[in-house]
Amino acid sequence: MINIKEVLLSTRKVLNENAIIDSDLESDLLVAFALKITRAQLHANINSPISISEQKTIQNLVNRRIGHEPLAYILGVREFFGNLFRVNESVLIPRQETECLVESIINYLRHKSIESPKVLDVGCGSGVIGASILKYFPNIDLISIDISPNAAQIAYENILKITNNNNFHVLVGDLIESIKVQVDLIVANLPYIPTKRIPTLQKEIFLYEPKTALDGGTKGVEIISRLIEQSTKILKPDGAIFLEIDPDQKYILKNKIQHLFPKHKIKVLHDLSGQERVLSITIL
Repeated sequence: MINIKEVLLSTRKVLNENAIIDSDLESDLLVAFALKITRAQLHANINSPISISEQKTIQNLVNRRIGHEPLAYILGVREFFGNLFRVNESVLIPRQETECLVESIINYLRHKSIESPKVLDVGCGSGVIGASILKYFPNIDLISIDISPNAAQIAYENILKITNNNNFHVLVGDLIESIKVQVDLIVANLPYIPTKRIPTLQKEIFLYEPKTALDGGTKGVEIISRLIEQSTKILKPDGAIFLEIDPDQKYILKNKIQHLFPKHKIKVLHDLSGQERVLSITIL
């Protein structure tokens, strides 16, 4: 009977032949997921036999992966900011660069003395930004909103599970048109990829991730620009906005922001790869 070691070797070979870059890690995760054990348990039992039914399960998972289905969708989870979030094809897979956005928000709130700031997370997707902030600052009043009802449901489940905190609301809506209250902070990781670039993305992204979470319009800034315009109605005078952007869009967006928020200071912050990824708009 074939054992775990042999299955891992054959799985890595197939993934390598299909240009899956991190084949060692992915083969471990796929086989461990199929066997319903941890990665540590997998290697601790490397010579244990695998049944025919388990082999078929592994093969099915491998077929999905070489068909370019993202690993996160196969496993149903993605790590972000030290927590595991549930994901599926209704939501964009959280990226490491978005952790830079969360860190910048945490730094801002740490130095801003507001007793219970009202924070609005727009286009919340799986809820990673809102959940990460609420876990760090349990006293905030969080409102997360997404245009997709399925995404909003996943966000609700994730925020509740990660924070164990009921001090939040998840709404379905187009940007912030339905929001009537004044807020202290608006955060958003909205679609910012120009429409013509969508077909050129990795197959894992183009074939599986929701287009509504990727497509930012002709120039990639249409949705973000709408949010900035709408923000003038609900952002408190000393409030702030934090946005994830494409580095090529900073000048277009800065011009619009300077016109609508002339008293605010605009900073461009870098992600871990050195890319200009976050726009902060603050009074500080």
